[in-house]
Amino acid sequence: MHLGLGRALVYARDHDVRQYRDVILDACLHCYSYDIQIEGTRADYMYEIVGLLPDKAFYHDAVLNSLAKTVDDWDAVQRFHFAACMATGGNDHAKRVMHDNYNPGPIYGESIGVNFLDTDGIEGLLFVAEKMGALLLAKPDEVDIGWVASRSKDIFGEGATWNALRNAGRENPQIEAFRQASEASQKPHVKDPGREDTPSVSYAELLKNITQNQPDLLWKWGEQASDQELELAARGLIAARDPKDQLRHVRIFTRRRFPLSPNALFALAEVEEERVGLWAVRALAHVTDPTVRELAFRLVKSDLWWRGNPIALLNKNVEPGDHETVLVWFEAADDREVRHTLGMGLEEFWKQHPDEKTEARMLQSLYEKDPCSHCRERAVKRLIELDALTEQMRAECAYDANSDIRNLVQ
Repeated sequence: MHLGLGRALVYARDHDVRQYRDVILDACLHCYSYDIQIEGTRADYMYEIVGLLPDKAFYHDAVLNSLAKTVDDWDAVQRFHFAACMATGGNDHAKRVMHDNYNPGPIYGESIGVNFLDTDGIEGLLFVAEKMGALLLAKPDEVDIGWVASRSKDIFGEGATWNALRNAGRENPQIEAFRQASEASQKPHVKDPGREDTPSVSYAELLKNITQNQPDLLWKWGEQASDQELELAARGLIAARDPKDQLRHVRIFTRRRFPLSPNALFALAEVEEERVGLWAVRALAHVTDPTVRELAFRLVKSDLWWRGNPIALLNKNVEPGDHETVLVWFEAADDREVRHTLGMGLEEFWKQHPDEKTEARMLQSLYEKDPCSHCRERAVKRLIELDALTEQMRAECAYDANSDIRNLVQ
C-alpha cells in the first residue's frame, strides 16, 4: 500500500482487512508517495481502497475530522483531496468541512486550493483566491502562487478564469492581490543570455562568475571545455581546500572524465561537507580503474547517505557476475531513498550492459520494491515489451496508484 501497488486494492477487495484498520487509516492521513511533486498524493488510491470496505464511514469521518488539525504540508494536501473525492461523489458534509477548515499556508495552500475548482467550479476559484490573496497581503514574499490559475485555465478556459478574477477583484482587494500575483506567475520565463554563453568562457572567467549552487552551468562548461581548460579545472580541484570550492570544481566533471590522476576524486568521495562526496562519486563514474570498483563495494556497505550510487561506478569497471551483484544490492536496501537511487542505477547498468537472461528479473524486482511509481511505470512498460509481465502483475497494474500504469495494461 505504501508503494501504491494495485495488489493492496485487490487484496482489500477480496479479503476481510479489519485487522489492518490502523495501517489503512494511517495511509489515508499521510502521504507515502515517493516524489510527490511528480506523483501527486495517494488520495485517489486510498479513497478507492476505502470504498471497498464495509466500514468505509469510519475512514471518511476520520479524514474529515483531521482537516481541522492540518498544517502546511503534503499530508494536508492528501487529506483535502481525499475529502474532495467524497464531495464530488455527492457528500455535501465533506464539502462544508473542507470550506470550514481551509486555512491555507504559503507553500501548499494552492495545492489544497485546486480541489475547490473540482467541487465548486468558478465559485471555488474565487473562494481560494480570497483566502490566498489575504495570505499574499500578509506575507507577500513567502507565498507560492500560480498553480490554481493554471489549473483553472485548463478547466474553465483562460477567458473565464481571468474575467472572474478581474470582476471579483474590483470590489475585493484579496482577490485582486491574488489575480495580480497569478498573472505575474504566468508570464513566460526569459532566459538569461549569460547562461547560454557559459560553456564558451575560460576557466578563470568561470571561477569569477559561477557559484557552486549552479551545477547545470558547471557541468555544461566541463562537457564542452577544451582539454587545456579542463586540465586547469582539474588542477584547481586538486588545489582546493574549502569544501564549497571543492564542490564547485568537482561538479565540472559530472559529464566529463577527470583528465588527471583520480586520486584527488578518491580523496573526496567520502567527504560529507557540502555534498562533496556525492559529486566526487559521480565524477568517478567516468573513470576506469580497479580502485573505483573497490570504492563501489565499500560505498554500498557504508552509512553515507549517498551509498545508493555505487552501481554507476561499475559501468566502466564491469566484471562477470555484476548483474547479480547489483541486483542483490538493490533488493537488500532498506532505506527507500537509497533503494530508489540504486533502482535508477540498475536501469542504467542494464542499458549499458544488456543481459537478456536477467533483465526480466531485474524489472520485476523494480516493480516490487522501487518506491517511485514512475520508475515502476518504466519497468512495467519494458516488461510488456519483453512479453514478461505476468498475469498476476497485469491484474494488479489495473489498480495501481499510478494511473499511467493502469492505462498501460488496458
